[in-house]
Amino acid sequence: MVEKNEEIRSLKVLYVEDEDLAREKLGKFLQRKFDNVELCANGLDGFLAFEKAFYSNQKFDLVISDINMPKMDGLEMFEKIKEVDTHIPSMLITARTEIEQLLKAISLHIDSYILKPIDLTVIDEKLNRLCSDIFYKKNYENQKKELQTYLDILNQEAIVSKTDLSGKITYVNDGFCVVTGYEESELIGKSHKLIRHPEVPKEFFKTLWETIQAGKIWSGTFKNLAKDGSTFFVNTKIIPIFDSSSKEVSEYIAVRFLVTEDELKKRESYKKYLEQVAQYKRAISGLNKEKENLAKRVIDLTNINATLETKVQQTEAKRKQLLNQLEAYEKNNLEYDKVNLMTKQDKSKQFEQMYKALNTLKGVNKRQEKSIRDLEAMLLSKKDELDDFIKKDLENKKRINDLKDLVTNLQKENEELKTHKKTLF
Repeated sequence: MVEKNEEIRSLKVLYVEDEDLAREKLGKFLQRKFDNVELCANGLDGFLAFEKAFYSNQKFDLVISDINMPKMDGLEMFEKIKEVDTHIPSMLITARTEIEQLLKAISLHIDSYILKPIDLTVIDEKLNRLCSDIFYKKNYENQKKELQTYLDILNQEAIVSKTDLSGKITYVNDGFCVVTGYEESELIGKSHKLIRHPEVPKEFFKTLWETIQAGKIWSGTFKNLAKDGSTFFVNTKIIPIFDSSSKEVSEYIAVRFLVTEDELKKRESYKKYLEQVAQYKRAISGLNKEKENLAKRVIDLTNINATLETKVQQTEAKRKQLLNQLEAYEKNNLEYDKVNLMTKQDKSKQFEQMYKALNTLKGVNKRQEKSIRDLEAMLLSKKDELDDFIKKDLENKKRINDLKDLVTNLQKENEELKTHKKTLF
C-alpha cells in the first residue's frame, strides 16, 4: 500500500483551466496530492505542453481540463492529444451538460467527468479511482516488459510454455518442441496431458492446479512422456500472470529445466542431509532452552537457599533471645518470687501459675528448636537439588558440544560431496 501511494504521488499531471481563481484553487489541491503538476491557462498552451513532454520522453500520466477556454477548448485539446497518445488517462471539468459535448467526450474516451462548481471531496474520490487504475496499468505494462525480458533469456536455456485458464497450450518455445518431440502445431490448443506420464498420480496435478488457480507460484519436479515414448524429468515452476488490474489471473507460464534420475537421487540425499542437520539444530535449540531453564532454576534455588538461611538466622536469634529471657526470668524472678509467695496467701496457687508460665516458655523454646531443625533439613534438601541441577547442566553442555561436533562433521562431508560432484561433472 505504501508503494502504491508513493507511485500515485509521483504521477505527472497537466491541469488546464482559463479561470484564474479556479486554476489557483484546484492547482493547489493537485500540488498537495501530486509531486509534479503543470498548470496551463488555455487549450493551446495545454496541448503544446503535452506535446513537448511527450516527445522529450517526460510524458504526463494524467490530463485534467476545463471545456470552455480561449484559443482552443478542452475537447479540441483532447482531440489533438489523443492523436499523439491514444491511451492517456483524462478528466474533463465542465459547467455545461450539452448532449453534443458529452457525445464528443465519450467518443474521445474521456475517463472521468467533474461538474462545476468543483467539490474537492468528489474530485478527490474520482482522482483516487482514476489514479489506482493508472497505477495498476503501469504495473501491468512493467510486468509484461519484465516477463518478455525473462522469456527472451529463458527461451535460450529453458523449456517454456503458456496456457490459458482452462489449461490449453497457447505458446511453446523451441526447447519444449525439441525435448517433447512434438511440433508446435501439434501442441497449440492441446492440454499438457499430451506429455503427462501415467506413473504420476492425479492427486499431484490436482494440488498443482489448486495452487496456481489461487494465484500462487507452484514449484516441483516430476516425470513427463515424450512423443517417442521416452521419459524425462523436469524441474518446473508455474507462474500465474495477472491482468492489467493485477487482481485476476489471465494465463499461466511454465518454466522447466531438464533433470536426470542421478541428479534426483543426489538431490533427495542432500534433502535428507539438510533435514538431519535441521533436526540436530532443533535438538541443540531444545537443549539450549533446557539449559536456560536449568540456569533459571539454579538462580531460583540459590535465592530460596539465601532466604532460608536468613530465616534460620532470624529463628536462631529469636531462640537465643527467648533463652536469654527465660534465664533472666528464672534467675532474677523465680527464686525471689518463691520466697515472697511463701509469705502470702494462695502461695501454692501463685507458685503453680509461675511454674505454668515457665513450662509455656519451655514449650515455645522446643517449638522454635523443631522449626530450626525443619528449616535446616529443607536447606540441606535444596542444596542437594541444586547440586543435581548443576550436574545435569554440565551433562547438557557436553551433549550440546557433541552435537555441534556432529553437525560440523556433516557439513564437512557435505562440502566433500559437493567437491566430488563438481569433479564428476
